[in-house]
Amino acid sequence: MNSSTCPLQVSIITPTKNRLSLLGEAIDSVLAQTFSNWEHLIVDDGSDDGSIEMVEKLAASDSRIRLIKRTGEKAGANVCRNIGIRESRSEFLIFLDSDDLLSASCLEKRVGLMQRNQDLEYAVFMTGFFVETPGDRYQQKPGDLFGDDLRRFLSFEFPWIINAPIWRKSALEKLQGFDETLPSWQDVDLHIRAICGGLLYVKVPVLDHHVRWQYDEAKVSVLQRRSPKHLQAASAILEKFEAEIRRGPGMDWIRQRALVGLYFLVAELWLNAGSLNSALDFWGRGSVRGLTCKRLYVSGYLLLLLLASPFPRSLSARMIHKWKGFARFRINPSMLG
Repeated sequence: MNSSTCPLQVSIITPTKNRLSLLGEAIDSVLAQTFSNWEHLIVDDGSDDGSIEMVEKLAASDSRIRLIKRTGEKAGANVCRNIGIRESRSEFLIFLDSDDLLSASCLEKRVGLMQRNQDLEYAVFMTGFFVETPGDRYQQKPGDLFGDDLRRFLSFEFPWIINAPIWRKSALEKLQGFDETLPSWQDVDLHIRAICGGLLYVKVPVLDHHVRWQYDEAKVSVLQRRSPKHLQAASAILEKFEAEIRRGPGMDWIRQRALVGLYFLVAELWLNAGSLNSALDFWGRGSVRGLTCKRLYVSGYLLLLLLASPFPRSLSARMIHKWKGFARFRINPSMLG
């Protein structure tokens, strides 16, 4: 498929900072697309490792590649993504992180689907994870397409991640893009708002992109589980999730219990950060908001005290695991490491 058969263009938005070698691989995966009518917006967040010079060189030889330098006091990936949304010239938008890759037919399949289904506001494709080469770790299975997506986001099971959807630009404008006031969970927030707002979407059983699996102390996905700044902000984030649910589909027992599970998750993270008082305080906020019944609150409070005591950690962890099952919490354990 080429631009002569597909007049509608797609914008790929990549925020980046000091990822010279990995960014080059991400751009190469765009250049290798079977669909040619695209623009790739590289929004730089203040790189000083040669990334800017590399992108400028590529842009000089291929006008579809555009370098945008983030200016202003606000920084971060989601500030850059919002800049990309505003600067994009296309009907369709895709987010590609600077360390990830698109399969060669990704754009062709995504744009084709959206053109054939004019009522869709976004469509979600399946993800593969890798360490060295695509396919060497975990591949999302077609069975992952089913289930209550809102409940899964609230339970941190994440039915999809930032690279998986193709959006109509009008849909992202309706959502007002990413919430730049949030220090973490911004992509979860965006997807929860999209679901609660009733945006029409479909999940497609086609794996068309690959996410690099790596541990980096500086990544937000790590900081949001360890940094006091991020943990302190979690209260306002969960209150925002609650407000979106009440404004959208409405609160039911399953969604309420999922939110309570997140309050306990953050309380555990506070314990891991060494603050029992913060853990107990955070757990109590769900009760104050009327989300937790008295018996559940008291049992959770006692278990947090147990976790902080000299009692063998392995035994207390088993007790909490059983309690979570009884309480019907569904927090994905792979997200806690």
